[in-house]
Amino acid sequence: MMQNPFKPTAGKNPPTLIGRDSVIAEFAEGIENGPGAPGRLMRITGMRGMGKTVMLNEIGLRAREMGWSVIDETASPGFCDRILASTKPDARVRSVTAGPSILGMSLGSVEIERAALSLREALESLTSKKGDGLLITLDEVQDASLEEVQALAVAIQHVIRDDGNIAFVFAGLPSMIESVVNGKTLTFLRRAVPMELGPVSVTEVALSLGRTMAGSGIGLPAKLAALLADATRGYPFMIQLVGYHVWQIAHRAGAELIDEAMVREGIALARDRFDRTVIEPVLQRLPGMLIEYLLCMAEDGGAPSESGRVAARMGKTLQQVSSYRARLIREDVIEASAWGKVEFAIPYMADYLDAHRSELSMETVAHSG
Repeated sequence: MMQNPFKPTAGKNPPTLIGRDSVIAEFAEGIENGPGAPGRLMRITGMRGMGKTVMLNEIGLRAREMGWSVIDETASPGFCDRILASTKPDARVRSVTAGPSILGMSLGSVEIERAALSLREALESLTSKKGDGLLITLDEVQDASLEEVQALAVAIQHVIRDDGNIAFVFAGLPSMIESVVNGKTLTFLRRAVPMELGPVSVTEVALSLGRTMAGSGIGLPAKLAALLADATRGYPFMIQLVGYHVWQIAHRAGAELIDEAMVREGIALARDRFDRTVIEPVLQRLPGMLIEYLLCMAEDGGAPSESGRVAARMGKTLQQVSSYRARLIREDVIEASAWGKVEFAIPYMADYLDAHRSELSMETVAHSG
């Protein structure tokens, strides 16, 4: 039975990576060029749905193909313990928590040093075996405990200094990962090669969609491939969503050639799922005043909004709404597009806000009351 070649599931590798060759090449060259090569220490940033986890998966796959061991982790609490357990199943990192500080010195610094030493010893023992290399990938770094990141970074830094055959690639949301990288005592991580995943070229998307469909035995005319590609806005998760739904519609109909009706139905289904899996979870985390700020931005129809005009629509001054703007930028919901202007960082956010304006406004009022 023919399987749908598209994989619109978080972290699931798509059939082909579009427009990401330079990232893979940089990492592979780092492996080939030996200890100390820049590509062995890399940070990957990108908005939600830009394929950061997929990129880590692909880098891990490449490392395995080159004979390396790989430890894949997510930066939820206890990741240092889990990394250590991957190298020494019975080992456990001592508590990595920082308490109050005295004269700028964290009371958790001793625990951090001990944790780093435990990790360092484990990583050194693994990288010294037969000269094999070790890659550690860490996803969702913006959610990490700064103390755990510090312990891991110190351990990896020591292994690198000793010419250990190790690589570290970490990923997270752009603005939040900066707070981790620029954190106290984490200067080492600032040297990581920065790789930002942005939207993919729509032309590349159209070509890839056509090739992937053809490879599964279903034709996609170039004009309709272009229509599908435009609907993705170059957003990797949307590429998989539209491809998946259009392929599924054609497969159910037993069609060998996709027509325009199938494309438009697939786009509508993809948009609905994108709303539910990307946009709604983002909005659910935001307090009422931030939702109100976004609703005022949406009045510009998705075009860049002047910050002063947004403030005026809210009946406030620029100074009064500056904290709203800063938080939305920090959480990668909006971005500064030009001096004094902001725009949505997530595709279709303005459309969603307009379509649900009444209910969102009511919720905003209810929360403020």
